[in-house]
Amino acid sequence: MIHMNLIAVAEKNATLGNLSQHLHVTNVVEVERRHKKKVLTIAVAAVVIFAAFSIFLKVAGIPAALDGVLPNAYVDLIGAKKAAPTAPAGPTAEQIAEQERLAAQKRAAMPVKELVGEISPQALFNNKRTDYDNYLPLEKLSFQKTSLSQFMSFLNTAVPDDIGFSEIVYQVPNYYYLRGVAMKSSSQHSLMDRLKAVSMDLKSDISSEAATEVSAFGKFSVPQKRLDAVRQFVPSAEIAAEIKAVKALGTANKVVLKGFEKPVIEDFGVYKRYAYFVTATTDFADMLNFFNAFAESPIRMGIPKTSLKFSKKFMLASMRIEMFVLR
Repeated sequence: MIHMNLIAVAEKNATLGNLSQHLHVTNVVEVERRHKKKVLTIAVAAVVIFAAFSIFLKVAGIPAALDGVLPNAYVDLIGAKKAAPTAPAGPTAEQIAEQERLAAQKRAAMPVKELVGEISPQALFNNKRTDYDNYLPLEKLSFQKTSLSQFMSFLNTAVPDDIGFSEIVYQVPNYYYLRGVAMKSSSQHSLMDRLKAVSMDLKSDISSEAATEVSAFGKFSVPQKRLDAVRQFVPSAEIAAEIKAVKALGTANKVVLKGFEKPVIEDFGVYKRYAYFVTATTDFADMLNFFNAFAESPIRMGIPKTSLKFSKKFMLASMRIEMFVLR
């Protein structure tokens, strides 16, 4: 350990001796000369920039942002033009209100002929709405009410007798899903061909030609798009009567509807949407009769989604039923 320490000290002394041989002595006079030269260069650059800035102001004038900032003596010395006076402020709120009042008086005094001529007829009468998302609220309710029965009626006539379904789903505007099984593969092919004739974007996950499983989803081409089946909103005082009417319609077609006790209510300002999640245990024939009777009835409701599932010996129908209520 001691020998290691002595060697370390000797090496340190040798290093310091070598460094002292290479020390550089600073020339103070040379440093001061370089410093004065640097200061002179900066001063000349500042004078050039100041002169250029003065020439710019003389040619272009004083910018609005610098108006009043630069000393007047300096501005007069270089002969620069001052910024042009700013434009007067716009009309006050009182003046705008007065203008609107005068315009309203002028319009009220216009003859009917001139008033109609001022309005674009295209804006009034070009109201064709072909897409469900663009329908008015009651038009959507009408479409819900009538398109469901058309789809279920199509299935009733298109499905071969040897096909049974485990699930049928229909949701507006025209989406459907089918799942079931056929006794023969030819029956499955027959149903798929009929679905292709009335569907858009028909898809199936069945790959085998010999398969008897039925699995399809697509968009049903609704034959008759009725938008006038519901013409009025339901006043709040008539909610109970409307629910009683749809229940009676179900009972008349052997369909007992349950689930009208606790609606989900959404407020849209002018009206409210009451949504009921209703169930019924029945068979397809009775359910189809109810859908058809519902579509032709004066009941002011729609069914945007329906799911029919086989449960033990019966079919369980789950529906979302909607009603638009005035505030």
